[in-house]
Amino acid sequence: MSMGRKIRLRRLDIPPAGDISGDIEFICRSFGYFSQRDKQGTAGKIFQLLVEDASNDSDGLTSDEIAERLQLTRGAIVYHLNDFIDAGLVVREKNLYRLRSSSLQRSIEEIMRDAQRIFEDMMKIAHDIDEQFGNFYR
Repeated sequence: MSMGRKIRLRRLDIPPAGDISGDIEFICRSFGYFSQRDKQGTAGKIFQLLVEDASNDSDGLTSDEIAERLQLTRGAIVYHLNDFIDAGLVVREKNLYRLRSSSLQRSIEEIMRDAQRIFEDMMKIAHDIDEQFGNFYR
């Protein structure tokens, strides 16, 4: 069995319009970031930087560039980047990190399709299991 992506989702109240930092925080919290351990909001800062970078049509940023811009340790940056990669939000190509797609909206759409495929696979297996036990869904 292969290792897959971790898609964590939380249902939250939508923040008031007009606050980009609040919107970024909403997206991050919806994906399960901003944990108790992340007291400086490092995940959100990294994520906002990657979203801004995507809007500049960039190839991505190195972990060193991110660390320098945010004045944080490279280790802290890489820790959060790996979480974003696991969730499918960020990709690493060579030594560059970037959003999965050319925009945040498109990245989320692609993750939605990933989740849909996961549920479709689970439904097929659940159907087979139910059939073997004689449980039928109407």
